[in-house]
Amino acid sequence: MSLEKLIDLTDAARAGMDDAAFWASCMTALSDVGVTGVGYGIIPYRSDATVRGFTKAGFFRHTYSSDWSAAVEANALVDDDISVELIANGMPEVLWNDDSLLEHATEPQQLQSELEGDLGMKYGASLSLNRNNAGQAISGIGLWVGDPTSDGEFSRYWEEHRSTFRRLSFAMDEGIRRDHMSLLVNLTPREHDCLSYLAIGLRPAEICWTLKISEKTFEKHIKGAKGKLRASTRDHAVAKSLVLGLIKP
Repeated sequence: MSLEKLIDLTDAARAGMDDAAFWASCMTALSDVGVTGVGYGIIPYRSDATVRGFTKAGFFRHTYSSDWSAAVEANALVDDDISVELIANGMPEVLWNDDSLLEHATEPQQLQSELEGDLGMKYGASLSLNRNNAGQAISGIGLWVGDPTSDGEFSRYWEEHRSTFRRLSFAMDEGIRRDHMSLLVNLTPREHDCLSYLAIGLRPAEICWTLKISEKTFEKHIKGAKGKLRASTRDHAVAKSLVLGLIKP
């Protein structure tokens, strides 16, 4: 069954389906092997996360419970998640019930871990998925497994399904990176055009002439792109969109 799910997910990634359908296929494949909730994220630049925090530097999509969303402040969605920090720093796998992880955690990280335990999110794992050759565009996934009720039960479950989880997660990551990055950052066609022309060195006036738009309209598109990319400057937006593969000038 696991091989069939992997084949189905790989086919889905290559089938040219729309973003929503691809995400739904990924969630179904993971749910069928016992995953209760998923959190997928990508950080374009690790150094950006060091300065501004993981939430502002990266992009995150999840299917965790509404209680989790309400309990974890929106502006610090992943900043206080110790597993995100460990994955970004190169750890390949983090098991959520490993208490030793909290020995050097900050107080906010300890509090979030306790909060998630209270919400029933004690058992699960975070996996490092990929990064480019320059060590950028770091992606990872959190897999919440709600059924186990003890460390021993989860250990047996993880040992049985670990390989399947990793293969499904890597197939999902490949599909998002190649064809479905708009699940995380959905640029309009004009935002895409403006960033693409900036990336090849055109000045704003040249872009306006090329696209037959006013400078005011150009600035509107750039402002929209900066907001979606959580970028502080125009150049920052171009850099993020390039490393994420959103534009390919």
